[in-house]
Amino acid sequence: MDTRISYQRLWQLFKKNFLLMFFSALIFSAAAFAACKFIITPKYQSTNALLVNRSQDESAATALNEQQADVQLIYTYKDLITRPVILNKVAKNLKSSYPTLTSTALSKMITVSSTTNSQIFSIVVRSTSPEESKAIANETASVFKNEAVKLMGKSISNVTIVSSGLKSSTPVFPNVKLFSLAGFLLGGLLAVAYVLIKEISDNAYRETEYISELGFNNLGTVNYAAFHKRRSN
Repeated sequence: MDTRISYQRLWQLFKKNFLLMFFSALIFSAAAFAACKFIITPKYQSTNALLVNRSQDESAATALNEQQADVQLIYTYKDLITRPVILNKVAKNLKSSYPTLTSTALSKMITVSSTTNSQIFSIVVRSTSPEESKAIANETASVFKNEAVKLMGKSISNVTIVSSGLKSSTPVFPNVKLFSLAGFLLGGLLAVAYVLIKEISDNAYRETEYISELGFNNLGTVNYAAFHKRRSN
């Protein structure tokens, strides 16, 4: 059996199985869309931006050293926010509204991002509730603002909340369009793989050259004939 497939044969297979590939892609796309709408729990995001002013040291030799110190402190702030010393107080302050919140649960909801060479960083909260995301983002920023100066001592002079977290009615996860497109592509690829595997595993010889390669003589060719259905009497 020869497992090689010519480009012409591939094109024939594509034309012959186009509907199979198309409907397979549609079915997977519809399944992904339905999963996004009815199965996967949506998550909402709220972001709070903070500006930290570092105490200026008059004995600093150069501005470059000060800039490097600012960058290093940003990593410290990011690490501090996700520590129990901050999250325990956030959970305690929100206990009346969200009694099941714990510092462990908060650490999974909160991420901290920053821009290179900037003293502004963002507290990003993702939750299954838009109200909860907003409340956690704002409370975390408030607790950090009050505790950062106490914990960091003279290295921080002031913490300012640049923008407060807002309530978003549009979930950030799952991305329905992206999931549907991925399902469409996956369905099409699976159909293509099925057609190719079926073709490769077919033991039938369609080219007369293969007969001579096997050492047999070609006795003739039988053309394909299409038979009409019998007319009903």
